[in-house]
Amino acid sequence: MTAPAVDNPTCPTILVIDDDPLVSVVVRRALDGVQHRLHSALDGQTGVQEVVTKQPDLIVLDNVLPDGLGVDVVGRIHELSPDVPILFVTARGSGSTAIEAMKLSAFDYLPKPLEPTKLRRQIHRALSLRQLLREDKAAEAPGPIATAIARQEPINDALVGECPAMQAVFKAIGKVAMLDVTVLLRGEHGTGKEAIAREIHKHSLGAEGPFVRLHCPGLDEGRLEEELFGREPGVGGDPIAGKLAEAAGGTLLLQEIGRLPLSIQSRILQAIRDGVYENIGGSQPLPLKCRVVAITSEDLEELVRVGEFRSDLYYALSSFVITLPPLRQRHGDLPLLVNHSLRKLRHITDGFNIERPIVSDEAMRVLCSHIWPGNIDELESVLKRVLVEQKGHILLAGDLQQAFTGDPVVAATETPTVAKFTTDWASFTEMRIDGGGDTLHAEAIAETERKLFSRVLRHTGGNQAQAARLLGITRASLRKKLRIYGMTAQQPED
Repeated sequence: MTAPAVDNPTCPTILVIDDDPLVSVVVRRALDGVQHRLHSALDGQTGVQEVVTKQPDLIVLDNVLPDGLGVDVVGRIHELSPDVPILFVTARGSGSTAIEAMKLSAFDYLPKPLEPTKLRRQIHRALSLRQLLREDKAAEAPGPIATAIARQEPINDALVGECPAMQAVFKAIGKVAMLDVTVLLRGEHGTGKEAIAREIHKHSLGAEGPFVRLHCPGLDEGRLEEELFGREPGVGGDPIAGKLAEAAGGTLLLQEIGRLPLSIQSRILQAIRDGVYENIGGSQPLPLKCRVVAITSEDLEELVRVGEFRSDLYYALSSFVITLPPLRQRHGDLPLLVNHSLRKLRHITDGFNIERPIVSDEAMRVLCSHIWPGNIDELESVLKRVLVEQKGHILLAGDLQQAFTGDPVVAATETPTVAKFTTDWASFTEMRIDGGGDTLHAEAIAETERKLFSRVLRHTGGNQAQAARLLGITRASLRKKLRIYGMTAQQPED
């Protein structure tokens, strides 16, 4: 039975601005079982006046009104009540109308005829938002995330974390930063290895020098040799300075050094061990004038064992190693990382004229229960997606679960290999485009292969021979791929 409208001041107040009286009936039915106060206005001017007198918790606004368009009324409503959520509805809408409504920070855009189930869901979401906003304003002190955002603390990409593993990382940075030694950074994809490399550079004697990056898997052997060591004039084209020369006085970051061809590994070893190198076509050794920091997400020991990585280069790189923990092992750090990521995403909340987003307690529990196979990169992608969806206001548990694109929320105590994760290709692509890299094709193929091999190995119970037959490749090829991706047959990636 539909709950009647009541005078209880604690009940939510809904205002329907629509010249079709049936809309109010549909809204009342959508509120079945929920006590509420429902008011209606048949035109925009009356609706604006009702906003002042009734102070609604939710507005259902039609776009085509007798005295104008709803998109023209939204601005006047927000001047009077900036936080009130608006459900925009219209029977004669278009793509441009929907875009305009969302640009004006409408909570959602629903076409007519209104679908009762979706209308009910969006009404409850909007009222939940309104309640959380009210509770936040009434609180004597904002939570730690809101406080940190409001203080506008400086954003530091690397030094975020209080868990023992990250404290060990910070101490290691302090030990090695001022020393002229090669550093190897190890950890899974998305754990922030490049940010740590930049932190080492910032605190080094060459902090005023350049920070130069080279993504090793993104180039073929010939191009990689040119990019790294440079080329003399008249040797196959225009001269190239090379990254080793460009980084003089600063730091050269070699990303995914495990993918270097063996021929180039020997030349890198010479540069690190002897402090000199030769460019293509050169006759004289050139001095190495930069610090080399190498990054890997692969099992270098296994690559050495199978002959794909030089043992002497491995030992040269291993003189000082910093290992970054995956996000699932950084117990207690997630609220700090959420805070950090939200501040990095201020351009989104600023675009919606939101001073600071709110993270509900239930949403934080959902975030803490997720295993985060993509680590910090995945966290930032999920938060960005939800902020855009929610116009920068709030993070709700249901929205976060949707942002995981159907992945189950698995308790942190469960075995990670039991959880099944799918790749959010939109976010995967967007992150790499935004990052300005040139390895999207290679990374997409690698991501696809990792998922494919994991599914097949799970099906075969880890039997590599059977898996290779199903895949149509040799067992040796499968073993090589598993080594490259740091997977084992007994513990597939997902």
